[in-house]
Amino acid sequence: MAPEGTEAMHVLVAGATGFVGQAVVKEALAREHQVFAMVRSESDSAFPVDPEARGRLTTVPWGAAADALREDFGIEPGAWVVNAAGLLRERPGLDPHRVHGDIARMAVTLAEDLEADRLVHFGPLLSPTGDAFIHSKAEAERIVRLAKVPWSVVRSGPVYGPGDELLDEVGAWMMHSPAIPRFLEKVPLQPVWVGDLAVALLSARPGDQEVGGERLLWGELLELCAQASGRRLLGPSLADDTVRRLARAFGHRPMFMNLVPFNESGFMRHLAGYEVKDNMLAELLGHPPRTVADYLAKDWPYRKEPARVAGAAEEEEETPVR
Repeated sequence: MAPEGTEAMHVLVAGATGFVGQAVVKEALAREHQVFAMVRSESDSAFPVDPEARGRLTTVPWGAAADALREDFGIEPGAWVVNAAGLLRERPGLDPHRVHGDIARMAVTLAEDLEADRLVHFGPLLSPTGDAFIHSKAEAERIVRLAKVPWSVVRSGPVYGPGDELLDEVGAWMMHSPAIPRFLEKVPLQPVWVGDLAVALLSARPGDQEVGGERLLWGELLELCAQASGRRLLGPSLADDTVRRLARAFGHRPMFMNLVPFNESGFMRHLAGYEVKDNMLAELLGHPPRTVADYLAKDWPYRKEPARVAGAAEEEEETPVR
């Protein structure tokens, strides 16, 4: 059954095959909603669906017009349109202004033509650096705010979960080499578990809101990952100026094996940190958000499994790895 206090509805998800979008699809199905996932090709149409989920999933072509969605797929007025599409960071050959602007306009047009009850737009925290990438995200939000249907803009801190580009890359790095470059260790983060973010997007309030998890420094997050994987952080420590020069030299190419593919603008965004001033996450969830330590101990693919002792109490299986 749908969670108490909610009603089954139609949910159209743009960016449904992305990291956040897949979590939104999963959560919406668990709530017994009828989900319409926008996909770009046939190869994107295979979603891992929980067999116990009571919602219904329909894939629809990316960019389909509202008339086609109504007539060919049966989407009804009063749906929610959730826009989780966009670039995670700068990509060579892609203009973020064009990408984010075009996606926002498409989402607004669909929401208006479908007579949606809500347009929910997801984006990152807007860094004070004000670089071109952040300007493109802010422009997308401006377009959403002009919609003629009720809208919500939800910004979040860094998002983690299975298949992310944060903790999974850290874990792969740690498995590959004991020498882990240390940098930006004082940068504040408020990482959000992707499952909690999906709930927040489907519970969004009208207007602007920001969500974030527990307050951690980047260095503290690395330490938690090292503990969970049974590794030690060996350094070396790199000064901010050194990393900035490396980012400028590498451009979009990955540094330090396959971790940290940012350019100089990306480095300056990271250096500014990710702090949520008015955190709405717990209120939208109705309970405290998941902690990074809990995820690392239970679901992180790179965690060190605790030794199994015959006859051990079941409680020990849930003890976080130290």
